[in-house]
Amino acid sequence: MGFREKNAWFCGVCILLIFIPYFYFSFQYPVEHVSVFLIAVVGLVVLLAGFHAINSIASKSIREAGDVPQADELDKLLELRASKWAGIVLAVLVLVWSMVAMLSVPIEGVSHATLQQPGAAALNELDFTISGTQALFWINLMFAGFVISNLVYYGRLIASYRGFANG
Repeated sequence: MGFREKNAWFCGVCILLIFIPYFYFSFQYPVEHVSVFLIAVVGLVVLLAGFHAINSIASKSIREAGDVPQADELDKLLELRASKWAGIVLAVLVLVWSMVAMLSVPIEGVSHATLQQPGAAALNELDFTISGTQALFWINLMFAGFVISNLVYYGRLIASYRGFANG
């Protein structure tokens, strides 16, 4: 298994290990998610930095040359394809999120008779309400879309490397 494939495996596994508990907690207790988010981000950074350092030290080609080998044409092509798939997934998730969020926001309309009275609210002053808990829930759903697109990126990289390794 090559250097970049090991990195892709570890990044994908770390994202799963860190963000599954994060989303489990944040969807149950959306108000308290900020401190858990900071812990998750710091944990992910520490794990990834530690692994990349260990992987660089353990890779014989890097030890001998003293530098990470440059990405060749195949690596660039695989990363481009993985980025394309991750971008498509992210775009679809953002569009679905936007449509569902727009349709689920409760709007408190004003009756047409009320609008005819002097001093009544204009059409552009209709109120809509969303609680802080609902807003945090929707923000977490959007963030889950970003995490899913990263998982698709690393999964596609791994599948591509495994496909070439298996023939």
